[in-house]
Amino acid sequence: MNLSLVYILEMAGTAAFAVSGALAASRKNMDIFGFCVLALMPAVGGGTIRDIVIGRYPVFWISDNRYVAVAIIAALIVFFTSYKPGSRRRMLVWMDALGLALFAALGTEICLQHDTGPLVAIMLGVTTAVTGGMIRDIICNEIPLILSHEIYATAAFVAAVCYVLAGNFGVGDQLSLVIAVVAGFVVRALGIAYNWSLPSFGMHKDKK
Repeated sequence: MNLSLVYILEMAGTAAFAVSGALAASRKNMDIFGFCVLALMPAVGGGTIRDIVIGRYPVFWISDNRYVAVAIIAALIVFFTSYKPGSRRRMLVWMDALGLALFAALGTEICLQHDTGPLVAIMLGVTTAVTGGMIRDIICNEIPLILSHEIYATAAFVAAVCYVLAGNFGVGDQLSLVIAVVAGFVVRALGIAYNWSLPSFGMHKDKK
């Protein structure tokens, strides 16, 4: 696997998720410390859980402090440039979508490299993608996106499954990664654009 490509995508996902956290902080009018904390939660939260579960020590952001540096830099940029309240929520959602797709694919790949097997790799790929955002939303006292009616965890699941399937069909690692990221992002983007949601229990109750 071309480690430079993986590293670039990991940093892109870290930055995207960090921006989403910083934007969430801006919507709550937090101070600069709050920006940094909320940027770090989605940037490293999911990957930390994944590394602990698969026994990958030290966890990624401890062995390479550049992940933390990227997240903090992203938080500072947002802190000094985020002036338009009306656009914050929309940008947060799109940055989160990008980070979601990247981390789901990358998390799945890392798990497969540690011989977890496809099913566990998919589960932990989704965990990598959604856990940090869930922590971010809980800190902000908001319903986590994963618990809303939006197409969210489903998009991460699609990315993870696509990575596994592409590999099973003999597609190279780099192309598998690209396919998975694109698939996950497209599913999430369509959900955002068209307000798609999964059916919920009792949704037809009032129609009877």
